[in-house]
Amino acid sequence: MTTVAATATDATETWSVTTHGRFHYPPVIVNNFMRSCTKTRNGREAYCSCTLDELSNDVSSQDFTRIGLAGGSFPPRIRRQAAVACADKL
Repeated sequence: MTTVAATATDATETWSVTTHGRFHYPPVIVNNFMRSCTKTRNGREAYCSCTLDELSNDVSSQDFTRIGLAGGSFPPRIRRQAAVACADKL
């Protein structure tokens, strides 16, 4: 089960997402992921938080940061697995 709450102050958003996988992310990763994921469409908070929760099963904080800094993306298998698990949130 994924829990998400968002509060907006000025132009910044602070997200609180509880992950249940092996990895737990610091606020900077959570905020960057949620901001990026929800940027294109409003109302995707549940889907984005579910996806982050699913990623926490396979992607460490270090890997998450490395992928983000390199401008890359997650391996297709991991992306597909998270998307399928969270499809009902769209």
